[in-house]
Amino acid sequence: MDPVDNLRGAYHELSSKVARALRTQLGDATRLGAQRDEVLRFVEDASVHREAFPAEEFAILRASSERMVSELDAACHRSSDPPDRPAAPVTARMRTGKRGRPKVHIEPAFLREALTHRGPTGIAPVLGCSSRTVRRRALEHGLAAPAPPVFETTTLPDGETARTYNVPRVAEPPETSDEELDRLLLDALAVFPTFGRSMLKGYLAARGVSVSRSRLRAAYIRVHGAPIAWGNREIYRRGYHVAGANSLWHHDGQHGLIKYKIVQHCFIDGKSRLVVGIRANDNNRKQTVLRLFLDATDIHGIPSRVRGDHGVENIEVAAWMEVTRGPDRGSYIWGRSVHNTRIERLWYDVTKQYGRKWKIFFHQLEVHHFLNPQVPEHIWLLHHLFLPAINQDAQDWMHSWNNHKLQIAGERTRSPRDIFFYSQVQDGPRGMPSVPVPPEDNEPIDPASYGVDWDVADDPQFMAHLMENNPQEFNAQNPFQAGPEHFAEVTCEPPGCPFTDQEVQWMDEMLRASVDTNSRDMGVRRMVWVKALELCNQMWNV
Repeated sequence: MDPVDNLRGAYHELSSKVARALRTQLGDATRLGAQRDEVLRFVEDASVHREAFPAEEFAILRASSERMVSELDAACHRSSDPPDRPAAPVTARMRTGKRGRPKVHIEPAFLREALTHRGPTGIAPVLGCSSRTVRRRALEHGLAAPAPPVFETTTLPDGETARTYNVPRVAEPPETSDEELDRLLLDALAVFPTFGRSMLKGYLAARGVSVSRSRLRAAYIRVHGAPIAWGNREIYRRGYHVAGANSLWHHDGQHGLIKYKIVQHCFIDGKSRLVVGIRANDNNRKQTVLRLFLDATDIHGIPSRVRGDHGVENIEVAAWMEVTRGPDRGSYIWGRSVHNTRIERLWYDVTKQYGRKWKIFFHQLEVHHFLNPQVPEHIWLLHHLFLPAINQDAQDWMHSWNNHKLQIAGERTRSPRDIFFYSQVQDGPRGMPSVPVPPEDNEPIDPASYGVDWDVADDPQFMAHLMENNPQEFNAQNPFQAGPEHFAEVTCEPPGCPFTDQEVQWMDEMLRASVDTNSRDMGVRRMVWVKALELCNQMWNV
């Protein structure tokens, strides 16, 4: 029989078993875990024959399997203990003695409160009835005013009838005088001078005042007036500008996976946004950062300047730049992470596009498969199994990023690779091995602001991501200190291997024989961890 047909039959049987387990084994982590492992084994087997499936069918099979695993994981922690009391009934079916379906009765107290939050259209899905039913019950309980009839029929003097249609109108909010409205806006703007019309409308609504948009706009103009030149309080900031490709590289370390002793380091060209080097490491040593930097310079040339934060891991890169490019010219620009925005913006995309996937995966191993980040041997195994895979993701992402088209204001879409290449032609080559003396950036610079992308620095979403994934740079005991008193150090050292080289080799061979260690499917990777943990347990007990 065809293996694909076998897998199709196994899938239908597996679906039935999972559905039965979800109905009958809530909270039974052992039995649900065994069922989850069976699904993961099926995913592994199906992945072996992936090329034999139609692409669309395999995508559906894989998505369904992932959903099974997710629901089984959730069921492990879902209590089968019923609530103390049943939910209060807010609807009931009532027989009226007439033909047709029973009438839906809605509890008036519930409906009164519900209508303060939503309209009938929003309430209907909650109650499992139509919005017209909600509207009729609201009318019956006096919670809504009836609308005029759709049309009215009048009899003319000559005996003919005429039909007049009523055009529905939006109900006007309660009347508030212009004087009262102006006073409220003056009070609001005295406290919140930067409020716009949207925030002012919220301010009024919080005080029980509702006005139409046109009245609010007119009152805002009366109170606020047209902007005048001297009243413009915006801070002017020069946009991001560097002389060309290889004029300035930004670099940083990202600590989203520091719990698992993994730190990502990256270098990016400021002009083109070309990622020149990115790597996940099991340590945060300065030699590690320098190695990545030198590997990047071998490919893309030596930058004129580099910008980084006050981390101890950056010292050797800074020293190398000072020796190679010269001192007292800003060869290495020390600054705050919040101003190293070219790369901090990049970290947001890294986290979104593959970093979060690994964080969730490791969390799943903790919750369901006995990973303990506090045990050095577990961290060693995690690095041994998955650090190369993270770096594979990082390299694939880097190449995708460097070739994707960027949306740049006032310019046509261009890829980082395109910008880097043509900048070497249009702005002059910098740092390339074939050019003995790179052209100098004749433009005088202010090291504190050189290479700061203020658009990103002012974006709260990206800044929140920065603060979540980077350590505090300054001494919290002295908030008035102008800069860091000492270099910041985030210690990350890899654990030692608990086994001999021969034992590790045996484990790898046994893993390859029992599970597809090259698969990039996260479900299969969970099975890799499970099998490896079993093998380590065997070696430990020998």
